[in-house]
Amino acid sequence: MNPSTLIWLILLTPLAGFIMPILLGRKNNTLAAWLTIGFTGLNLIFSILLLRKNLHVANPHYLFNWFLLGKETYSFGFLADSLTLMMLVLVNFIALLVQIFSLEYMHEEPDQYRYVGFLSLFVFSMLGIVLTDNLLIMYAFWELVGLSSYLLIGFWYQKPEAVQASKKAFLVNRVGDVGFLLGIFLIYYLFGSSNFQDFPNIIANASEPSLVPVAGLLLFCGCIGKSAQFPLHTWLPDAMEGPTPVSALIHAATMVVAGVYLLARIHPLFGFEETIIVSSIGCFTMLLGSVYAIFQTDIKKTLAYSTISQVGLMVVGLGSDASVFHLLTHAFFKAGLFLSAGSIIHALHHAGHDFDAQDMRLMGGLRKRMPFTFVCYLVCSLALAGIPFFSGFLSKDAILAQVVASANQHQSLALYIISVVFFIGILLSSFYMTRQVWLIFFGEFRNEKADLYAIHEGSWKITFPIGLLAILSIGFVFTFNPLNAESAWFWEFLKPEMIEKSAENHWVAYLSTALAFAGIGLGYLSRNKALAYTIPTLDNIYQKIFVAPILKSADLLQWFDLYIIDTVVNAVAKLQVIIASIVAWWDAKIIDGIPNSTAYSAGVIGKITRSVQAGKVQLYVAISFLGLIALITFIVFSS
Repeated sequence: MNPSTLIWLILLTPLAGFIMPILLGRKNNTLAAWLTIGFTGLNLIFSILLLRKNLHVANPHYLFNWFLLGKETYSFGFLADSLTLMMLVLVNFIALLVQIFSLEYMHEEPDQYRYVGFLSLFVFSMLGIVLTDNLLIMYAFWELVGLSSYLLIGFWYQKPEAVQASKKAFLVNRVGDVGFLLGIFLIYYLFGSSNFQDFPNIIANASEPSLVPVAGLLLFCGCIGKSAQFPLHTWLPDAMEGPTPVSALIHAATMVVAGVYLLARIHPLFGFEETIIVSSIGCFTMLLGSVYAIFQTDIKKTLAYSTISQVGLMVVGLGSDASVFHLLTHAFFKAGLFLSAGSIIHALHHAGHDFDAQDMRLMGGLRKRMPFTFVCYLVCSLALAGIPFFSGFLSKDAILAQVVASANQHQSLALYIISVVFFIGILLSSFYMTRQVWLIFFGEFRNEKADLYAIHEGSWKITFPIGLLAILSIGFVFTFNPLNAESAWFWEFLKPEMIEKSAENHWVAYLSTALAFAGIGLGYLSRNKALAYTIPTLDNIYQKIFVAPILKSADLLQWFDLYIIDTVVNAVAKLQVIIASIVAWWDAKIIDGIPNSTAYSAGVIGKITRSVQAGKVQLYVAISFLGLIALITFIVFSS
């Protein structure tokens, strides 16, 4: 099977996985669920076959004619380089595990067919972003990802919170997408092309070189929205209102990392100053997400803020190979954390319903009832915290070493500050993850409304995905020396001809490890202390600065519309009715009355005169005789 055929199959298979369940309907929920698993499994096989055929191919670019306009042919294409191949396998693999997990997690859902269909639509949208070779087609799939997320986050539309969260995610992302679209227009204006492969060669020949960085920053706005970077990060925690498996898919391998994938494609557009701007936003987002995660009590929102922080870390790397490496490792341990959280929520729901199954303050001691989930959660948490021998340590170390090396090379104060904040983020990550693990699994069970002994592990449909993801979060999966990021097979896989490894700064690894363990120690010491949430969220700031004034303006405008505009319009309408009535009377009685009266008079006269025209000779003789008598009488009397 040739690569272009495989690409079409990879793109269209999840689309079939969306259409078929919708056609099957509610009566075939189980069949629809297994059907989508089959489609995704088949797509994963197609992706692996394409990887084997196309890995390190010299020109992995496939063009197709789109449409003909006059004499000009417009084409679109697929780009199947190493980055695309990695993302294809990753997205399909995580989607397959999420769908298997959903078999049990969503078993009692009456609209399961709709859920699995939306999941496949989501995968189709993300694969379109990954495969396309240009910004314009990417934007179409980019918007489709936004639609898919809206459908999945608001899947439980009976819940007002879910509906509000889905609308918020959709609208906030549209803000970033406006900048993204303007950037595409500017790119086409400058280069006459939006093809990724053309960027390195045509940047030097841009019609207006000073606008190239502006175009890059506008495109970065799309990343700010999709990847939940400051200040458009507020939609992601609210998106936890959707089903937990959806959260795993969004955070691990699809929507949230789409922005990082975009950065990996467009980073040639950035100069040094733009690099500082982008890295600063990512750095601040990383710190902000870590701080917010500390004070959360909802198990999923803690992980959501953690994702904001981790993606900020990838943005600091500006889509470099090190960032893509962290994208890969993060996909495994974050999907493992979310699915493990789903396992806990699922078990607690079956132990009682009259409480919040996501509140960590009502958990505790679950390691005894759910030992397998505990081990998986612990492994993925250690990977997120950047502890040696786990995957997160390798990828974090690669990004950090790269930032420190760049700071030394350019002697940039901004990069030195970013490096310091990076280290602080490592400390905070291990701190909040330690607190979360302790609240959930250690101590005594703190929920009096739930039956502790009714809590148990799920079936293989739940344990198999989280177990596999936990294994993939161990450092040995990526290298035989899990203490050295440079020895990972990832570098050779991505770019064997130009390996962009991190610099050898061993002190960076030592310091990051020391801070990670310090965070674990601080988390242990503060495990039983209630931390008050004292930092205002951007939601509160937005509420006061933007939302509240806009609502007041809306109330004022509504009053003005109701009592001023409507009153004037109604008065004018009434006046027009009166004037129309007068005009109608004048038209009927005067304008129409005069010709009507004239016509009537003519008719009466006509009747009178017509009566003497009867056609009888005797009558004419009689009338003539009467006329003669009248004439004689007149003459006699006048004389």
